[in-house]
Amino acid sequence: MKNDSPVSAVYGKDIESALTKEYRQYLAGRLMMEQKHLSHIEDDIEVGISHYEGFTADKPHMHPVATEHGYVLEGALRLRLLDGTKEEYEFRKGDFFVLQKGVPYATKNAAGTRILFIKSPGGNDKTVVEVDSETTLWLSDWDAL
Repeated sequence: MKNDSPVSAVYGKDIESALTKEYRQYLAGRLMMEQKHLSHIEDDIEVGISHYEGFTADKPHMHPVATEHGYVLEGALRLRLLDGTKEEYEFRKGDFFVLQKGVPYATKNAAGTRILFIKSPGGNDKTVVEVDSETTLWLSDWDAL
């Protein structure tokens, strides 16, 4: 949505409706592909919401250009660094975290988790990374390893 008004908005009822159709919705950014269920605000940063109804593991990846910020709105996620340390973090409702650009990581999300994410600068810089068998097992279940 391109708007010459000084205020742009995406309304909650529209966000909620779109999240029933697809688990991730972008609220703002310069998207590479058109979003089917929600009009977003064109902007230089990328903002969105991911809603994981059931347990989900995202594809391990990194952002070579963007720093990613996350705020857990509901539920919990576990994050594992893939930089050789395999350091792990758990974030729950109300927690805020920042992932620096260039850091490879894997995440798994408990059922019912919602995350507000912000990437700066915006743009589709997600780069999928290969993982070892231990991380594949870790991603297979909330309580694995």
